[in-house]
Amino acid sequence: MQQVDAASDAVMLADLVDVLIPSGDGWPSAAIVGVQGQLATRLIAEQGEAALPGLLKALRAAGAPFAGQADKQRDAIVSALERSEPELFAWVRDAVFIAYYESPFVAAAINAKGHPYKLRPHLTGYAVPRFDRTKDVPAQKRGHYVPTDQVRHVDISSLELESRVTTTWGRQR
Repeated sequence: MQQVDAASDAVMLADLVDVLIPSGDGWPSAAIVGVQGQLATRLIAEQGEAALPGLLKALRAAGAPFAGQADKQRDAIVSALERSEPELFAWVRDAVFIAYYESPFVAAAINAKGHPYKLRPHLTGYAVPRFDRTKDVPAQKRGHYVPTDQVRHVDISSLELESRVTTTWGRQR
């Protein structure tokens, strides 16, 4: 049976998320807001219990642990992980970014910078000013404004949407 050092594994994940999202200029690092725990939980929930040990193994193969390494070497470890396990890395990166922006501490940092940001915008939404035709007309001169009463139905029956199967996120029909 393989020896597990849970504390070292947790530190390795914390170091990984801090390389992806370091602190600076009023922003907390990913590890400070607990992203490594969210990453581990989501990884197990979405990919099964073997996924976390698999990520840790891939990190070690890429040169981890990060402890005692200079920033350049820490970046090189993450780059090596990205090259050797591109799908796993992409999933981890996305999960880290999502977990980071779900943190109340990050929301507070965003708001402190003068940008309205709600963790649960679906409850109350964001204030949206009324459309002003004099200033809200597209500046690119592509397309145009159509008043609601002039919008017409488009016949899509020839697309056979009911009879074809959508694959790969709708790119092929």
